[in-house]
Amino acid sequence: MYRKHQMARIIQVAHLIHNEPRKWTRPRLAEEFGVNKTTIQRDVNLLSDMGIEVVPCGKQGYEMVSDFFLPTLNFDFKEALALVTAANLYRTAEGKQAVEVLDRAINKITSALPKQVNDTLNQIVPRIEVPDQQMSEIDENQPYKEDLYQAIRERRSVRITYNSFSSGQKTDHRLAPYAVLFRKHAWYVIGYSETSDQIRTFRINRIDSLKITQLGYTIPEHFSVQKHLEKSWDIMLGPETHVVILFAPRIAPLIREVNWHPTQSGSQASTLSSLP
Repeated sequence: MYRKHQMARIIQVAHLIHNEPRKWTRPRLAEEFGVNKTTIQRDVNLLSDMGIEVVPCGKQGYEMVSDFFLPTLNFDFKEALALVTAANLYRTAEGKQAVEVLDRAINKITSALPKQVNDTLNQIVPRIEVPDQQMSEIDENQPYKEDLYQAIRERRSVRITYNSFSSGQKTDHRLAPYAVLFRKHAWYVIGYSETSDQIRTFRINRIDSLKITQLGYTIPEHFSVQKHLEKSWDIMLGPETHVVILFAPRIAPLIREVNWHPTQSGSQASTLSSLP
């Protein structure tokens, strides 16, 4: 929890110095965040370690040398519509804490647009139906997603105790997390389990305990979530099985309109449509 507060404070420190250069001194920042001056100096040092150069300018306060923050972006209507729609889709899959951040991001996108474009966007966006893929109540308060983000970012393995639905037992794994993804109203982590010596998928809300280790790992260059799950049904993996489904001629055109699975083949659709 301390690390989360620390990172949040560091981001705010960088934001203040970037927006108001030569205004924020170390004592003033310490007073602003309710910490001591040593803590602020440590935050500034961490910013420099991340490539965000912050230098003191005497009594005038800090100044940011590196242009780390994004410049003003000019979106056209199609780009803005795509971003806002995607953000609205993603926010339904997030917990309550992240929704506020996404709402701020959407507001920044729309507020930067010309008035005419923004007015048009406001008319269209409410009429775009975003699929209902909200997180289940069980997953709402799961505590380990941010820890997994950190582990992936720092390339450090984790030790987890997992409550398996299939076996009904708790199992321990040393896991190298490769990716975190949202499927079917829940968050999952995919990674290499050294315990079972294979790539596994774990539903995050079934993780009973998680500890980030100091053991590093690398993600194989050939690995991709899309390739790993290309023969799955959403998140489910199992033995490869050849399946043939026959549809009545009346609904065959409807079936052909949708790509239900990457491996499906409609080569015999015309033959099947002539069946009684």
